[in-house]
Amino acid sequence: MIDESVIAVLKASLGDDGTVIRQLIDLYTKDSPQQLADAAVALEKSDMAALSRAAHSLKSTSASMGATTVCDLARELEDLAKRSDLAQSAAVLERLKLEVNSAIAAFARIRLSS
Repeated sequence: MIDESVIAVLKASLGDDGTVIRQLIDLYTKDSPQQLADAAVALEKSDMAALSRAAHSLKSTSASMGATTVCDLARELEDLAKRSDLAQSAAVLERLKLEVNSAIAAFARIRLSS
């Protein structure tokens, strides 16, 4: 889910005509799959510190863009990584992949209307 009020606040605070928002959406669309890939590699290697960093990064960018469900799942993954819970981390990462794809699709619609 995307909290579009976050996008509206960003747009208003930047005095944006839509150009900057489109650029931010493009960055999110490019960066979030890489952050997921980094998390997957870290999990594969049982590198919980790297998993925590990747989840933290995704959590932060998602929060700043209003991708609330992605943010919540990334926070959960970060916490699980800190507790070295491999099994639950794998399950949450799978849910996170689906949610990031949904967020990217939602951002594509928002981008078209910006």
